[in-house]
This record gives sequence, structure tokens and C-alpha cells, in this order.
Amino acid sequence: MSRKLSLVVVTASLLLLAACESAPRVRPVRMGDVDTGADSMESVRRRLKGTWNLVSLQLFSASGQPTTADASGRLEYDEYGNMSIQAAVKGAPSGFEPTAININGRVAIDPVGHVLSFMDVTARSTDELRVDPKLDASRRRYYEFAGELLKTTVKSESGSPVSVATWKKSE
Repeated sequence: MSRKLSLVVVTASLLLLAACESAPRVRPVRMGDVDTGADSMESVRRRLKGTWNLVSLQLFSASGQPTTADASGRLEYDEYGNMSIQAAVKGAPSGFEPTAININGRVAIDPVGHVLSFMDVTARSTDELRVDPKLDASRRRYYEFAGELLKTTVKSESGSPVSVATWKKSE
């Protein structure tokens, strides 16, 4: 008998809850202002948004020697957090990893560490879908704004620079 009674109580409770009308909140929820200071994520997003043209590209050898490459390219960042970097290097050195200058996807911004991390990388070909240990390191770009220029650095797993790209926003 107690089982039937508890079933009746549960059913009645559910019917009462379903019959209740929803009501608007009595008071608004207080939220803080969006941080738009110089080192905030919103500030970085605003500065990144748009199209940037490659000004120079330095490639680093395994021994750490920089070489200025003959390169051209474009970086685009949109209001949804998507970034596309497309560049071409004439006479790229052997061992050069093209993902250092060619990658597309959604970007997470770390304004404290000055890091752009590609999250949902979009492959352009089936070859890019392979598991590549270098890809994880190349998904992070260390960024720095210098006046009207943007510098992005790809570092190896050991932390040494692989490439430094300097970009200028197109008008």
C-alpha cells in the first residue's frame, strides 16, 4: 500500500509543478563590466580583428641561426575567433614545417602569456589529417604588438623559435 501512496504523492507533485506558470525574474542579475583594458582578451581581439599582410618572415635553423625568408602571406582574424594564416616561402629550407605559416581554425587567446592557441584546426588536405607530433607545437603562436605591427612566433617543443612572422594590418 505504501508503494501506491508514494506513487500518488510523486504524481501529484509533478502535476502541481507542471501547472505552475513561469514568472519573470523579480530583479535583474548583476554582471560585471567587460574588461577592455590594454592586456584584456577583448582588447587583444579588437586589435587582431581584420586582415594582416606579411611584412617579413624569419626562419630559424636547428642551431638557432635566423634567416630572412622570401615569403608572402596573409593573416585574417574575424569577430568569431577564427584565424587563418596562409603564406608561401620561396626556396624553403629543408626540414621546414609548412604548418608554421599555414593554419586555419578557431583561436583561444591567453592575454597574460601572449599566446594564441589554435583549437579547431581545419585541414586543407587529407595529408594534413595525419597525426603529426610537430602540429601540437605549431598550433601555438606567441604574439606581440609593436606599434602597428603584429609579431607571431612559433616555438619548438623545446621552446626555441622556429619562425617569427611580422604582420602589418591592411588598410
